[in-house]
Amino acid sequence: MIAQSTFENTRIIDIAPLYGADDTKRAQVDRAIAQAMEQHGSFVATGHPQASGFGVQMQRLLSFFTMGEDKKRVCAIKDYVSDHANLYRGFYPLPEKPHWSHNEIFDIGPEPPVTSPDVPGAQSFREANVWPNLEPVANWGREILDVFVWQCDLSMVLMASLARGLGLEEESVAGSARGRNGTYRLLHYAPAPEGFELAGYPGREPETIADGRKLLARTHVDTGILSVLWQDATGGLQMQGPDDLWREVEPLQDDLSVHCGDLIKALTGGRLEGTRHRAVGEAGDRCSAGFFLEPDFETPVVAPAGGAPVSYARHLVNEFPDRFEADGAV
Repeated sequence: MIAQSTFENTRIIDIAPLYGADDTKRAQVDRAIAQAMEQHGSFVATGHPQASGFGVQMQRLLSFFTMGEDKKRVCAIKDYVSDHANLYRGFYPLPEKPHWSHNEIFDIGPEPPVTSPDVPGAQSFREANVWPNLEPVANWGREILDVFVWQCDLSMVLMASLARGLGLEEESVAGSARGRNGTYRLLHYAPAPEGFELAGYPGREPETIADGRKLLARTHVDTGILSVLWQDATGGLQMQGPDDLWREVEPLQDDLSVHCGDLIKALTGGRLEGTRHRAVGEAGDRCSAGFFLEPDFETPVVAPAGGAPVSYARHLVNEFPDRFEADGAV
């Protein structure tokens, strides 16, 4: 029996006026988005241009995870198949050792790939996408690339709206994202095998869920500027607001939840910070997908802790040295 959630839901905002000609209605949406981000760190966007039938399309895209393991591993990163060249884009199988989540992942980036500066660890950021030999459904690769493009465009519309709603200069908030970079990620949370445990974070207390559900992905903040997520009817995505309260993201078939990445802090002068979030649920399968808006790799960014600006590529290597330093200086 699935536990009844004891959490209030995040706000739902109809963003259709952002694409219309009514300035008054657009301004109302701008204020609603800014208020939701300041107070809750997230909201659910309904009325986006691709809303009709999007949930059905997502089921087609997520059919990747129904393929046999050998077919998926054609796309696996080098960590899992040693003779593969891809370190960054591609398939990440279910973890065999304690990890902060128990899921398998398929990642793509812009096509063609964007460039990256010559800093140690940045070579893998230039990788081309890696595709399965046989698509799970017809036109699967074309569809996922189309979703990447329109969700990138949607993210920029939301960034401009957020700037207006906060009363900030639009270019100062959205300017660093005016490139082609981003990541689109399909995720499948599979039932964990007997004895599997989620890895903890040093110095943090174990997390417990008030309504008794299990933790599927530990609390984290996304790297990047803005995250746009879809989840299946299983639900379980939760956001933590600046008030420290956890809120449930209601699973609506065609709608998308929106929250802040770690780079939003400097872009908004500290008005917003990266949104802490997690996934909770029962033992069954759960699927989700997300677009993560990122600066181009040469773009100067300021880390959440402050300091001098560095390229986004350098920021990623600084944040995840164990993952990216391995490919060496270029």
